[in-house]
Amino acid sequence: MRDAIAADDWVGYRAWLSATLLRDGRLDDAITVAEPGFSWYDCSNLLAPLVYPLLDRPEELLYLLEHPLTVPHHGHEEFQHWWRAFALAGLGRAEEAIAVVEAHPDPWIDPCIVRAGLLSTAGHLAAAAAELRDLGTIEAREELFEVLVQQGQAAEAIVTHPTVAEQRAAKQRAAEAKTESAPLREDGYSLEPPF
Repeated sequence: MRDAIAADDWVGYRAWLSATLLRDGRLDDAITVAEPGFSWYDCSNLLAPLVYPLLDRPEELLYLLEHPLTVPHHGHEEFQHWWRAFALAGLGRAEEAIAVVEAHPDPWIDPCIVRAGLLSTAGHLAAAAAELRDLGTIEAREELFEVLVQQGQAAEAIVTHPTVAEQRAAKQRAAEAKTESAPLREDGYSLEPPF
């Protein structure tokens, strides 16, 4: 594979070799092979394929994210903040993880739900459940269901989980709010992206 990369530096060769090295436990070598593709666009970006296998190995994930060769995911730097927060929470460092999220708020996720998710990942299930109970939203109740199941409270989890009718109503309200806020052209298509 190294010969193929030397002959034709195609991203697919780098992706395959870096994934193989990662499976063999050779994270530094995988980083070195994938590094030229860390700043490429979207599907050709080689950072995410190294991150995903490490989501359940937070120490190695944090090592990857803090490695000097690792650069922000092109056009999606918020992913790197989320990954760092997730790794810190996985190491039990919940307050540091929450500080990362608070310093770099994710515009499309409720920060309270993210905070509860990090507390849960760090093993602070009671604190996560308390935060989610206070929210009471459909999404918070779905997340609370997961936390209660992890705590062994299946009966309460079932009662807490939103019904299908509640979920549908929430989706309908969200769709209506989105439609109302987007100005339309004469032909009914949005004037704002996505068209």
